[in-house]
Amino acid sequence: MNILIVGNGFDLSHYLPTKYDHFMDVMNAIETKDTGSLPKNLHEKKIQEWIRLLEQTFDKKVEAETDKKFMSFEQLFAGNRDPDFIAKTKEFYLTENINLSKKDVIQLQYRLALNCWYEFFKDHVKEVRTWIDFENKIDEALRVVARFIENIEEKIEKAGGFSTEVYFSGDSNEWQIFLTRENCNILEKLGILESGYFIDETDNDEYGRTYTNIHKVNDSDIGDFRFYIKGENIQFLLGYKKFNSDILISNLVKKLEEFIKIFNLYLDLIVNKINSNNNIQISSNDWTNPDKIYSFNYTNTYQRIYDSVDVDYLHGSHGEFQNIVLGISQLEDESLKKLKAYGFTKYHQKLFKDTHYLFLDGYKRKLKETLEKYKKHKSHNYPNNQIEQEREEHFLKIMKLDLNFNIWGHSLDVSDKDYIIDLFSLNDEIDRNVRVTVYYFDRLAKFSLLNNLLAILGKEKVEHWMKNKWLQFKQNPEIKFQTEERAELEDVS
Repeated sequence: MNILIVGNGFDLSHYLPTKYDHFMDVMNAIETKDTGSLPKNLHEKKIQEWIRLLEQTFDKKVEAETDKKFMSFEQLFAGNRDPDFIAKTKEFYLTENINLSKKDVIQLQYRLALNCWYEFFKDHVKEVRTWIDFENKIDEALRVVARFIENIEEKIEKAGGFSTEVYFSGDSNEWQIFLTRENCNILEKLGILESGYFIDETDNDEYGRTYTNIHKVNDSDIGDFRFYIKGENIQFLLGYKKFNSDILISNLVKKLEEFIKIFNLYLDLIVNKINSNNNIQISSNDWTNPDKIYSFNYTNTYQRIYDSVDVDYLHGSHGEFQNIVLGISQLEDESLKKLKAYGFTKYHQKLFKDTHYLFLDGYKRKLKETLEKYKKHKSHNYPNNQIEQEREEHFLKIMKLDLNFNIWGHSLDVSDKDYIIDLFSLNDEIDRNVRVTVYYFDRLAKFSLLNNLLAILGKEKVEHWMKNKWLQFKQNPEIKFQTEERAELEDVS
């Protein structure tokens, strides 16, 4: 059986713009597109409320006013940092058919403006170039959040559990917490803190409690600069304000899900509409069409371009009923475990969203069953050697799996180590005729892939597989883009 395992590199080999910076650059183009200013009270409503209002507004407009062709492919990718790649996309696909409507653009602008994760990643757009960098950056941000919560809860515990005001830096105060400016900036981007305030006087409210008048200042102003917990992370109980870490974590998980929806719209409205001329071919002497695909992508590229094949989407798929998994591998920080921040992990999302997370389970179950029978066979006393030999041959035959795996475009990173360990356990005990071919883009990529396998499996197993030629590395198969038909169509038009 021929099984293809695909990662994002498979889509990139077909010049489909699914890199992290492709996505972020297009979002920047949409965010900065002139559609009129967004409302000043933007943060007073949730994104779902704004989307409903926008739907009602556009429903009342005639089709001409809605302007279905508002942003072309050229405009969406005009500022992309990968112009050579995008030039190939335009050469090999019918990108002139891609146009976002004004409605789609405005709705995305609202989503982007109200998403703290987008604001956070926009601030690190030059540092984060790959989806693995993206995962690492989420983990880094969550560690800052965990330290912040620890500091706050320590202060609250000392004060008896309730507080009327919490602020950071400045004059000595029982609620004062010192954080680095970098960490404060991260917390501000994530919508946990708000900045740029100073205190100039105090007053009493109707109950005789003291409160503080605050006035906003700019970054350029010299003097006191403080960060305050945003109101959405404060719970009101018995007339007091109480910091609630559960609310804070829940808000961040919801915002990550909103970010996933934005990415899903990118795949749906743009990538999925990049149509080929149906004349793309994989050219390789030893290439075999797959009988099954395990996909770490969210797209259905193989099915769209080549043929309909049974696909298990291990990290979910895009579309109207998307179940995209986008997060960190696991919670390694003890503080994050204490906060039960599992909603950011891929394994929580896979279970919650019912993705095809049971990788190779049918084969592993078969191995377990046949191995148990084989052990019983070995412990049994047969009346003669011929019967014993026949039984031995029978078990060795049924224990064969005869699986040929081709891995194309997957980084073999530690974030997917459980899948990799499962795959390379299939020849444990005996050779079950499981063979793995890892495709690579260039020698640098091959170096990295081998490095990752050694880190996950260890030197002995990798050497054993390669010496037995169970594992091979080969350069990516050539993809032939035949554009003659398109040229003829363009000449006619």
